[in-house]
Formats: sequence, structure tokens, C-alpha cells
Amino acid sequence: MLENFKIYPYRRTGEDGYKRRTFFRSKNAEKRHHFPRVKLGKLTLAGGLCFCCAGFFLGRAVLLGDLVPFGIAFAVAAVQVFGRSGLVSAPAVIAGLMTISRGMPLAGSVLAVVCALLLMRVIPFEPGRRWLILPCLVLAVTIIIKTSLLVIANPLAASYSYFCVLFEAIFAALLTLVTMKGLAALKKRARSGHILNSEDVFCVLLVFGGLIAGTGDLGNELASVKGTLSRLAILLASLVGGAGAGAAAGAVLGVIPGLAYTAVPTLAPAYSFAGFLAGFCRSFGKAGVATGFLLANIILTVYVTGYGNIVSTLVESGLSTMLFLLVPPFIIKEAISSVGLEVADDKENPSGKLLLKEAFKEKIRNWTLVFQELSQTFEQLSSTAGSREEQKIQGLINQIGQKVCDGCSFCRTCWEREFYRTYQSLIDLLAQVEVYGSITRDDLPEEIKKRCARTKELAVAVNCLYETYQINRYWSGRLLESREIVSEQLRGIGEVVAGLPGELEFNVEAGDLGFYLRKKLKNAGVRVESLSISGQGQDRIEVSLTHPACGGKMRCRSTIAPLLSAALERAFFPAAAGCAVNEDGSVCRLRFYSDLNYRLVLGVSGMGKGGSLVSGDNYAFFYLKGGRFGLALSDGMGVGPRAALESGTTLSLLRHLLELGFGQELAIKTVNSILVLRSPGESFATVDLAMIDLYNGQADFLKIGAVPTYLLRDGQVSQIKASSLPVGIIEEFEIVSQARLLEPGDMLVMLTDGMLEACKSGGEHGEWIAGVLEDAAGLPPQEMAELLLKLAQTGSGGAARVPDDMTVVVARLEKQKETVKRQAGPN
Repeated sequence: MLENFKIYPYRRTGEDGYKRRTFFRSKNAEKRHHFPRVKLGKLTLAGGLCFCCAGFFLGRAVLLGDLVPFGIAFAVAAVQVFGRSGLVSAPAVIAGLMTISRGMPLAGSVLAVVCALLLMRVIPFEPGRRWLILPCLVLAVTIIIKTSLLVIANPLAASYSYFCVLFEAIFAALLTLVTMKGLAALKKRARSGHILNSEDVFCVLLVFGGLIAGTGDLGNELASVKGTLSRLAILLASLVGGAGAGAAAGAVLGVIPGLAYTAVPTLAPAYSFAGFLAGFCRSFGKAGVATGFLLANIILTVYVTGYGNIVSTLVESGLSTMLFLLVPPFIIKEAISSVGLEVADDKENPSGKLLLKEAFKEKIRNWTLVFQELSQTFEQLSSTAGSREEQKIQGLINQIGQKVCDGCSFCRTCWEREFYRTYQSLIDLLAQVEVYGSITRDDLPEEIKKRCARTKELAVAVNCLYETYQINRYWSGRLLESREIVSEQLRGIGEVVAGLPGELEFNVEAGDLGFYLRKKLKNAGVRVESLSISGQGQDRIEVSLTHPACGGKMRCRSTIAPLLSAALERAFFPAAAGCAVNEDGSVCRLRFYSDLNYRLVLGVSGMGKGGSLVSGDNYAFFYLKGGRFGLALSDGMGVGPRAALESGTTLSLLRHLLELGFGQELAIKTVNSILVLRSPGESFATVDLAMIDLYNGQADFLKIGAVPTYLLRDGQVSQIKASSLPVGIIEEFEIVSQARLLEPGDMLVMLTDGMLEACKSGGEHGEWIAGVLEDAAGLPPQEMAELLLKLAQTGSGGAARVPDDMTVVVARLEKQKETVKRQAGPN
């Protein structure tokens, strides 16, 4: 039987299940930020050292000789982006501050850092407004604390001191915003392969410039750490982004360190020139970039007054060039891919991808128009079938005249003088043949007998020609039906093709995300056979994957879903709470949806006629785009293998068309047309389809020859009915769709007619089922399905006396129990 699934009821019991749950969820999970805990709660030694070093040197960074805005900005941004893991930056910032200041200025800076972090934890912030609120918080804390200490220490302080506090607060607020954006971009890059845009790169460079400024006067008379690192950063930027990136990096790294203690107006343009010339030689690789940079520094040293001592400049340039040449190639490639650029030896025009993208969209639009025109062409051919039918009748009458009347002496009288009487008489004669099947000479109308001298030949010709006409008419009808199927298929394909650019664009933008997820799943011990990412923009992302079945251990919910949530920084859930595997039990095909509001708990039970293992009923569960989940049930005509094949084929076709993107009505009409054309004899199958949107609870029901679906809500049972013939009987039939808004706790019961026929003593139209549902409303879906089947067996007198195949599918809508909020920062 095609498309069957086994449903394993899922419960966590015992200490092992509890411990496995608490590994991902704590009792205060609703109050804590998920991702810092799961992903960054355990910092490696390297990560901790990076935080400490960055905090220390940013704490030491000084602007204009008196302002220290980098320390508090970095501490607040680190805690906001990385949560509790970012708190390790606070002691490092304080340690850096202690190396450059003493007394009341040091106390003010330390108190500002501590108070800002405490207020972040105490004051509730809306996650979407933190980017605005936190810089304002830093501004207010810096002004209040430092002004208060200034008044206490020196009530007669000059206005210059108060202006310094104001400017430091403004710089700290702006740097908080910049640092948050830079750290957030680096975090996304590390987790999901996020490509840095120009704004992200600028923010990262600004933070790096603060780090360089924090090195201060470290070094000796020949070279300084600040100059060496600045030049190394310019070299890397020139190799990664070319002349423009090198010039921009030179400007940023020239301004920040240059303003550390005294303004150096020539440093920024000089660094920009060096970065531009180095990036101009990017096509020659590392050697070209290094040569261009050294040449620029020599020119600047010789011709620009105040650029620096020629010996120290050449030493710093030489050291930075040596370090640059020692950078491993994989780091260069990672830096290039992080900003979405091609490798240095790729001569492709940067606008080539955009042109290719537009060309692809244009091709898709053209193909869509072609499919639409082909569909309209077949529809026009079908619409002219009526007029062609009249022409065939006229041709049949002309053939009768040619076969019988040719050479007759009364031919001119019948076909010229009395044409209309003759024509009408033959029409009546054909109608008589259509009713009785054949005619003889005695069946001819009296008027024809009186005027026609060839009555015997006329009767034989009418019988033979009408039989040929019926055969031609039958095959013409089949051809017309085929054209209608082709027309509908072409229209559906056109709709699917029209939506391809958006889907493919999202998949391309996902970039290395698929590879990243495969790596994470592999590290977690999950062997993935296939994985794809799709979605509707950034709001709803779907991850489809195939992996070997776990035998009902629920790794999809306990391992894969939390891992996807942590990696993609948003909650991901499977649609169903139970375990749905294919009949062979070897492969799981899953789809995870982001920020899903509801889930389905499923239950299935069934048996064949007389207790047979082969049932003519089939069911299928399948994932659809946009967070929808499909439940389908089909009952093939009769019982046994033939009925199983009919219902299985129906569900298989329907499922694949819906997954491809066909509309539900078009998919059912297509399946019906295929079955009508395929089956030479009487063969049909019912279709009971429910598609539930797990974001808003909206459910669409389509019933083709199926029995009512029972909806249990708050202990009350209602029926969802529709009257239409099963698929595969007639070509044209009306599809009626019913929509219901489901609520958490609602239970749907879908079943075949064998369940209604099994227990006739319980009333007509299955009243006994409604009674059972009301009495046992609290049962889990799987137990409810088994209870209904058991009662149906009992009502039939035992399994051996079951009169027909019986299948029942039960689904309960529930709120997602595990909610993972996409937040960051302290709690």
C-alpha cells in the first residue's frame, strides 16, 4: 500500500527522558535567552581570550587625549550580542581602564560600566528596540555618573571638564551602536555563514581601529604595535576588497588611532593612499598587494612632511608585510567569502551575477507565458467542441445521401425541392437509431417509405454509418478530455514555474547555510542524506531533510530541532508531534518550520475486510510549503489488492502534485482526469483531504465521495460534510472546499465508510462515533483511533466478520510546548 506511515505515540518517561529534556530546556527557559545558553554558554579558551584581549585594549583606547568611550561601549555591546558569555569582557575593560587612568576618572569609568550592565539586567527592554535604547542608556549613565563625581570631586571645575563628559557620552553611545552591529555581524558569520554587507564591514573596522588605538605606545623606537597592526589590516582589506576597500580601511584606521592622544591630520589620507595603491595591485595576488603597499609608504615617507620617521615607517611596513605574507590562504578565502566577493583570481565582473539573475528571471517569465499560452490554446480547442459536433452530424447526413441516394431518380426531388423535409426526416431517423440501437425497413417513418425507393439500403446505411459515427464520437471525446487535462496541467506548471525565481533567490541567498547545517548535524551524530532550505523571505524559513529513521526515538524533536534553532537563531519545529516514517521504516523525510505556533499529534488505526492484512484504504501525511500539513485518506473501490492499488495511486499522485505547488482543486481535478482516462472499466477512489496551516490554525477540507469528518471541540462534536462523486468516475465534477479555523485542543477524526457500516446498531450515519468522541474526549489521538477501530470490530461481530476495509485517522491541534525566543543579551 502506497504512502502508508506508522505512527508511534510519543511520551517522555523516566529519568533518562527528563535529563535529555533538561539538557536543552531549563525550568527558567521562558525567562532566559536561548541562544547564548545553548550556543555560547560554554566559551572555549580561545573565545574567552579573544573577549579579554579585546576588552582590555578597547578599555585602554583614548580619544583626543581625555575621552575613553570604547570600554563601556564594548562591554554593553558584548553582553547584548552574546548574553552572559559577554560578561567576561567587563573585567577586561576595567583592567584596561586601570592602566591609563587613576583616581576619580577611573572610578567614574568603572562605575559607568558596572551600572550600565546592571541596568541592562534590571530594566526590561523590548527586543526590537534594544538597538535604540542601549545607546541612550550608555549616554545617560555616562553623563549622570561622571558629572556627579566631577561635582563631588571639584565643585568649581571648569566648563571644559563638563564638555569632555558630554562628548565622551556621545562618542560612547555612537560606538555602542557601531560595536553591537559589528559583533552581531561577526556572530552571524560564525554561526550561519552570513555575508557581511558594507555597513557590517565598516562597523568591524571601526572596532578594530579602537583595538589598535588601545595598544597606545607599545613598541620601541623602531616600530610600534599600533603602526604594524594598522598596516597589516590595510593590507588584508586591500587583498580582500581591492582598491576601494583598502582606501576605506586606511581612512578608518588612520582616524581612530590618529586621534588617540593628538590629532594627526596626515595619517588618514596617507593610509588611504597606501590602501588604494595596494588594492590596485590586487590582481597580482599577495605579492602585488605587498609591493604596492611598500611602494606607497616609500613615496609618502619621501614626499610627505610629517608622515613619520623613514626608518620606523619602513620597519613597520616591512613587519606588517611579512605578517601579511604569512597569513594562511584559507583565512584569506574566508575573509573574501565573508563579504560576498569572489577570490582574487576570479576575473568575473561584479555585476555579472546581477545580470545573470535578471536574465534568469526573464527566462522564467518567458517560460511562464509559453505555458499560459499553450493552456489557453487547448482551452480554445475544447470550447469549440460543440460546433464541431454539429458539423459531424451534417457530415453523417451527407454520407447517408451519398451512399443511398446517388443515382436515384428522386435524388433531385428529395435533396433540392424538399431538402428541409428530407433533412428533418433523417434527423428523426438518427434519433430513433440512438434510442433503439438499430432500425429495419419497417421502422422507417411512413413519409420516407412513400417517397424513398431504396428503403432497405437506407436502413442498412443508417445503422452502419451511425455505428461508425458513435465510435468516432467516443474517441473524439477521449481526445477532448486529454486536451483538458493537458490544459490544466500546463496552467498548473505555469503557476509553479512563475514562483521559481523567488524560491531560488532565497536558496541562493542561503549560501553556505546548507553546508553549515550539514556540518552541525554531522557533529551531533545525525547522518543527513539530503538537506534543502526554502522559505518566504526571512519571516518563514523551512528546512527539509532526509535521514535514516531512528525507530521512534524522536531524534527529530529532541536533537535536530534544537540544533537547527540554535544554528539559525530562531525556533524550529516539526509539524507533527509523533513519529511518521515510511512503510519500510528506513528513511525519515522531515520538514522543520520556523516560529511555528501549532503542532499536530497524530493517530492511525485500520484493518482490511474480514481481518485481512491487505486493506483497500490508504492514508498519507505530508508537509507543504508555508507551514501547512496535509492529511489525506482514500478508499478504493471494492476490497483487496486492486482497491489498495487504486487508493494508493490516487494519494501518491495527489501528494506529489500538492508538494510540487499545484493548487488543491487543480491537483484533485488532475488526479480525477488521469484516473478516468487510465481506467478502461469501472474504477474509482474516494478522497478525504485536510490541509492545516500550523501558523494560524486555518484548515481547508476537500471531500470527494468521502464520509463526514468529525470535529471535537470542547466536548461537542460537529460534522464536516460534502456531497460529490469519487474520483475516477466522471470527468467533470464540482469541488467544494470548506474552511474552518481550528483552535488548540480541537480533534479531527477522518475515517472511511467501513467504520460507519460496521456498527449499524449505533444509529444511522455514525451517531455512535460522535457518542464515543464525547465520552472519551481526553484520550490521546492514537488511543482514540485504536478505541474507535476496536468498537467497530465489536459492532461487526469480531474481526473476521468486518464487512469492509476500515481506517481511522485522528489528529489533535496543540500549541507548541517548547517556545524558543530569539533574543540576545542579559536577562
